[in-house]
Amino acid sequence: MDRRHLLAYGLIAFGVLALLARASGGTGWLWLGVVAAVALTAYVNTRTYGFLLLGGVLAGSALGILLTDLFACDGVFLVSLGVGLLAVDRVHPLQQRWVTYLGAVLAALGLLAGLIDSGVLGSTWLPLALIALGVALLWRDRGADGRFPPPQRSVPAPPPVPPPTDVVQDDAEQSETHGESDTR
Repeated sequence: MDRRHLLAYGLIAFGVLALLARASGGTGWLWLGVVAAVALTAYVNTRTYGFLLLGGVLAGSALGILLTDLFACDGVFLVSLGVGLLAVDRVHPLQQRWVTYLGAVLAALGLLAGLIDSGVLGSTWLPLALIALGVALLWRDRGADGRFPPPQRSVPAPPPVPPPTDVVQDDAEQSETHGESDTR
């Protein structure tokens, strides 16, 4: 990127941020966004996972605060925080998937909070439909005998222990085999 373009992009970004701050009525989200940008820049330069995680959490929080101020909708903060964590896993996937699971749970809780706030879950028909769907899923998994299968073990059984192959010798046999004599 050319230095002339850097100044132009900086001015555009500053103008957009000023308009968003004016529209949302506050700048609390802006400072979180600035710290998130610094952390994400540090990740790009060092490839340190901690900077990416911090940047994702702060960027999701900043966006959540901004969207909550603009739209006054419950759950938007949790959804944006969850999306920030899911983005961290997409940028730098790890063997352990805890970031993905945490992001998905936060996003799901945010969606649930938004649905509760909107009144969709306030009707009687949606909970009844959820119960009917759960019963239908259980009914589908019945065996040929009409009974439900027993629950599966979540912990695998340990492997069988082989019988010991070494025979332990008593002290008298050990001293004879090692050339030691017991002359006291």
